[in-house]
Amino acid sequence: MNITDVDDKIINRARRNHLMDQYRSAATDLNKVIEDLERAVEEELGKQQKKISETGEEFAKATLSRQKDELADRVKQEQLKVTKIIEARDLLQALKEEAKKLGGQEGIDMLLGQNAADNLASQLDAKLGATVTDHAIYKSHTLKYENEFWDDMSALGCGYPDVLVRVTEYMDKIVEYVEVIVANKFAYVANESVYFDTRAFREAGHRYGKLNPAAVGSSMLASESESNFDTSEKRTSCDFALWKKSKPGEPSWDSPWGPGRPGWHIECSAMASDILGDSIDIHTGGHDLQFPHHDNELAQSEAYFHCHEWVRYFFHSGHLSIDGLKMSKSLKNFITIKTALTMYTARQLRTLFVIQSWDKSINFSTTVVNEALGKEKQLKNFFANVESHLRQHPMEGVQRPGLDEKQLLSRVDQAQIQVRERLEDNFDTAGAISELLSLVRDVHSYIDKCKSASGKPQPSLLKKAAVFVTKILIVFGLSDAKICEIGFGNSTSQVGSTGSLATVVAPYVEGWVSLRDKVRSAVKSGASQGSLMELTDKVRDEDMVDAGVCVVDAGNTSTWRLDDPTILQRERDERRLKLKEEKLRILRQKRLQKANLLEKLEASSIAPQELFKAKDEYKDFAFDERGVPTHNKAGKELPKNAKKKLEATYKRAVTDHEKFKDSLAKDPRFLQNMKVELQEIDSQILLLEQ
Repeated sequence: MNITDVDDKIINRARRNHLMDQYRSAATDLNKVIEDLERAVEEELGKQQKKISETGEEFAKATLSRQKDELADRVKQEQLKVTKIIEARDLLQALKEEAKKLGGQEGIDMLLGQNAADNLASQLDAKLGATVTDHAIYKSHTLKYENEFWDDMSALGCGYPDVLVRVTEYMDKIVEYVEVIVANKFAYVANESVYFDTRAFREAGHRYGKLNPAAVGSSMLASESESNFDTSEKRTSCDFALWKKSKPGEPSWDSPWGPGRPGWHIECSAMASDILGDSIDIHTGGHDLQFPHHDNELAQSEAYFHCHEWVRYFFHSGHLSIDGLKMSKSLKNFITIKTALTMYTARQLRTLFVIQSWDKSINFSTTVVNEALGKEKQLKNFFANVESHLRQHPMEGVQRPGLDEKQLLSRVDQAQIQVRERLEDNFDTAGAISELLSLVRDVHSYIDKCKSASGKPQPSLLKKAAVFVTKILIVFGLSDAKICEIGFGNSTSQVGSTGSLATVVAPYVEGWVSLRDKVRSAVKSGASQGSLMELTDKVRDEDMVDAGVCVVDAGNTSTWRLDDPTILQRERDERRLKLKEEKLRILRQKRLQKANLLEKLEASSIAPQELFKAKDEYKDFAFDERGVPTHNKAGKELPKNAKKKLEATYKRAVTDHEKFKDSLAKDPRFLQNMKVELQEIDSQILLLEQ
């Protein structure tokens, strides 16, 4: 594995961070900060809109469909950047007055902590970037993110490479590599920079742009991570930098051509060639690296070794996308691994990737994550079911296999063949998981058949199926179980942790002892059966969950399995949230019904002869002896239809009022009691909403 700790993006970001730190420490005038931020946002917005226009023009000129697709995606990326700048501008305007109220350093810090500061950093870099000369600024920047990278890889359970190389440790080899390419007449020197000669490369019988020939000729696609790609020093537009003359504000190393730094592509070729030699079997990277990075790597290395096949196989992985666009720091549409691990476990994230095609884009969403969680839960339940039967029916009870046993044995063999076929077909891990889950369903069906026939499932067959499923999960890095074990292994169950036996079993024994003490105390105080059940459920949902034990009630018996306490706690909290939401829904519905009934009863308490007289709409009307309106305030007799409706309303009021009097005679406080019930429901709702 190689660590790129020198390239244009790294240099720019390290320099901008340094300049922003300087600006922040010197800023004392809040109004000046606001002015600087507003100007920077508008200038960056103009630059970005110009970039969209240029990309759109190149898209319009493109003739090849693949090139059009890639440029269309680039247009979307540039448009997203514009959206982010506009959002930063709007947020700045929204917070400006609040910052003024805070005043002083507090207001300045609040504004400089927003995304608008990124635009200011870009402006500062354009004006002051040349003043940054200390190499330590770049080194500390890359080291910070490299350490974070290894922390994340460790948290995800990823292995380490056998060999790790960094660009800054390879400057001598990179310079030597470029010298050989120049000597082989596939590169030329121009103004202390060195460029790869793509025309000479083609004329020598080589193919340039093997991986993505459609992108060749597109300056917008070729300029990825090369800030000065468009330069008059190059002989043709397709040529690219092997060695760059360092500008003021950029790190530099000595070379035969003057102080400079390597181009992005040459770094990988030199480091990989030094470790692996003149040919590589497998080269990996993201899909977006096909062109220009990997195509340029190939060209450089073939020019260096005088060969036509430096890499035999490229594995280009799909992107992790959000809203259809590649997850990227520059686009500010990303979620960090650290953040993701606060929501999901490492195994759940690994499962997310395993159930997707490695070479296709994954759109990170709740739906995709829930699919992974669902499959993980199916596997957990499967292992728990098998382990429960193995505990209940030891191997000594093995009987002669019947038809169902023979069919299951055949099904396990078939699953082994199908999983292998899936993995041999472009590493189809998603298909392999589907085959495993199909086997899991068949095992459950076999167990159910045995139960319905009052028989016992064969433990050896259950274990055979579970061991095979576990084996594949080990291959996928989803289990750390040992050979012939079943399940997800020790990392998720706390079993086998360091320390004495007492330390290991303490959480489980303490949970049982706690339950025993509570039951003894409850029985002595004459507790009801329901109270005892509540005690056992509390131990199940609290003590056992915190100890990493999942207890599942099934009729009169219960099964259990070991799991990561954080997963069980999260699942328990989600169940409680759903139960709470359901209770709230029922209470709100009950309140609505009770409030409507109370309103109706209060209306029926009014005597029918006073019903219409109490309403403003009938003020100054004429009424008959029953209190029903007959003429409007102008003295005009009401129409027949209006009289008919009023008559019907009066009759209903008479009936409702009689019912009200009957209820009042039975319970003089029934209306007050109903109001008290409504208040109690409101209190319950308020308590649940807190």
